[in-house]
Amino acid sequence: MDYDENKLKLIYVLKVGYNARGEGNYEFIFSLNPDNIDVEGWCWDISPACDNALPPTEEYVDALISLKTKSFDLFCLHEAVDREYMHGYHTIHALAYEVEKDDDDNRDDYEKLFNEENDDIPLLVFHYGMSLAKVKDLLNSRKIILNKNNEFVEISSLKF
Repeated sequence: MDYDENKLKLIYVLKVGYNARGEGNYEFIFSLNPDNIDVEGWCWDISPACDNALPPTEEYVDALISLKTKSFDLFCLHEAVDREYMHGYHTIHALAYEVEKDDDDNRDDYEKLFNEENDDIPLLVFHYGMSLAKVKDLLNSRKIILNKNNEFVEISSLKF
């Protein structure tokens, strides 16, 4: 990638679906000009976002980075049945956030997030306009790196 990671800004997280191995497939879409959007053309102003909000068209995309993972599941704003995608643009809602996992200690992940004694890694939350550098830092906390093919990959899946 030839762009400065601090200048590329996140404008859409697309949940493509799940593959046969149960991995969630996501596309992180970045732009050098996050204010240059086609609100009406992409239906970002229609509620609900689900079945309406479209990803940016190719001429607005400066980088697209895919991620396949079983480590977590993301709820993406384009799946929302109660809001429009512009809520993400205005950072009222996140573009994508990690769905809580069921665990045995009966405390939810959100409660753990705000516990001052928390040594756990916080839930992943991706906002409109986040730099690629910030997105990389968040994913690095989960042992996911950006490889030379411009894909986010789990370190455990790399063959040496």
